[in-house]
Order: sequence, then structure tokens, then C-alpha cells
Amino acid sequence: MKKSNLEIKDGCVVLSINPKVYPLEVIYSAAYVFLDRAYILLDGDPKKEIFIELKPKNKENLEKLGREFNNELINYADYRERAKQTKKIREILLQRALITNDPCILKNDERLDDTTEELEDGKDYLDDPEGIAIPWEEKHGNNAKKKKSKK
Repeated sequence: MKKSNLEIKDGCVVLSINPKVYPLEVIYSAAYVFLDRAYILLDGDPKKEIFIELKPKNKENLEKLGREFNNELINYADYRERAKQTKKIREILLQRALITNDPCILKNDERLDDTTEELEDGKDYLDDPEGIAIPWEEKHGNNAKKKKSKK
């Protein structure tokens, strides 16, 4: 195992990255964070080894710059994994939000998956047995006073 993936030469730090460990999209995300601090060159074979050359725009410790890039790779690799793990949950939340805003979707859209059935489960989520879903104007506004006085 290599001790470090950093090589410092000619005022630059060059990192060699294994694309099986860090996919190209993770490398792009990490590189994007460094655009203000360094000029960045990506090279290599995306199936074998990717080289990243970082040339600082200002005076900066090259080893520190390279190590911070490595930390950013880990950050985005973790973010990518968590996004994969929570994909289904995010889809369910988005579906529920859309259904809440437009209940007729339930009746008209056959593409919604089983998650909408969880919402239906025999109960009408639009029922208001406590009467709390009445708009304030309707309950307490001028029209409500007129209705009370007519009674």
C-alpha cells in the first residue's frame, strides 16, 4: 500500500486517485470546492488512475492543499453513499408533499407506486373531524359575523 498519493513538484501538488475508490463525479465535486484556491488539471484514465494537479493561486502549503483535497474526496464520497441510501426515503417524502398539495393526483396518476397506498390505507387524510382546517376568514372574518347574526 502506498503511503501517500501526493507528489510535490514545480510549485504544484499532484494527486493520484484510484477511480474505483473515488468515482469521477466525487472527484469533480471535490475539485469544484478548490476552484477559488487553486488552478486544477485533471488527467489520466478514468478506469485506471486519475491525476489531479493543484497549483495554488496564492502562497499556500502544497502538502496541506493536497491533504485537504483528500479530505474533500472523503466528504463527497460519504455524501454520495448517503444519498444512495436515502434515495427511496426522499422519493416518498416528495410524493407525499405533492399529494398533500394536489389530492387529485391519487385518483388520476397510475404511475405512483405503493407508497401512495400507505397514505390511503382506508382513512381520508383530508377529513377534518375537529373542524380545524377551516380558513380563519371563514370562521372569524366579516362573513362569519353576518352568518351568526342571521341565526
